[in-house]
This record gives sequence, C-alpha cells and structure tokens, in this order.
Amino acid sequence: MRYLNENQYKAIELLLQGKKNVEIAEELGIHRNTVTNWTKEEIFQSELRKAATRHGQNRLGELLLKMYDVAINEGSAAMAKLILQSQGMLSEKHIVEREAPIASNGISYDKIDDEIAAFAKRLEDETDIEH
Repeated sequence: MRYLNENQYKAIELLLQGKKNVEIAEELGIHRNTVTNWTKEEIFQSELRKAATRHGQNRLGELLLKMYDVAINEGSAAMAKLILQSQGMLSEKHIVEREAPIASNGISYDKIDDEIAAFAKRLEDETDIEH
C-alpha cells in the first residue's frame, strides 16, 4: 500500500482551508499540475475525505452554536426543527400502536383457504360463461 508524502498531507490541510491548487502549489514550491494530479488519485481522495470528516467533527460545536443563533435570533422554525431532530428530540417517525392480533382459537386456516379457492373458481367459471 502506498502512503502519502508530507507535501500531500500539507496539500490536504490547505485544501480544507479553502486554498486553490495554484495557491497550494506556490506554498509548497511545486507545480500546480502536481496538486491537480494528486487530487485525482484514489489514495489522496480517501485521505482528503477522512481529513474533511475530522475537520468537520472538530467544528461541530461551532456549527451548532450558529444554528442556535439562527433559530433564536432570526426566529427560524426550520432551523429549530433541524436542531431538535439532531438532538433526537423530534422525529419524523409516526409510531402507531395496535393491539396484538387475536389468537387463532378454533380458526381453520385450511377451511378459509378452501373457501377462497372455491370463490375464485366460481368467478373463473362466470367469466368463462360470459365469453
């Protein structure tokens, strides 16, 4: 398995800061096509996704504070709903409770199957007569 070099890890950090490939190349002292080629490599993309996830998790608290500000200061019902959902305090699920089915005391399922088959046969016979 191939590993990224130090410049590639630095490039990932700079990408997460919003820098463009040209700026990254300039800062690292490499050609901009090198950065572009790195971004096309599967291993680089994988490490970039992992770093972006870590970066996002580190800023989650900051994001939640902003969400609270919008919900409270701007009176955003949509943001309040999103916050409540993220905290597990509001769910889209509708829970329906129902009684347990009645026990099959004395019910003959074979008899019911026979009646259904007989009814289907009568319908089939009636359809044949009409044609």
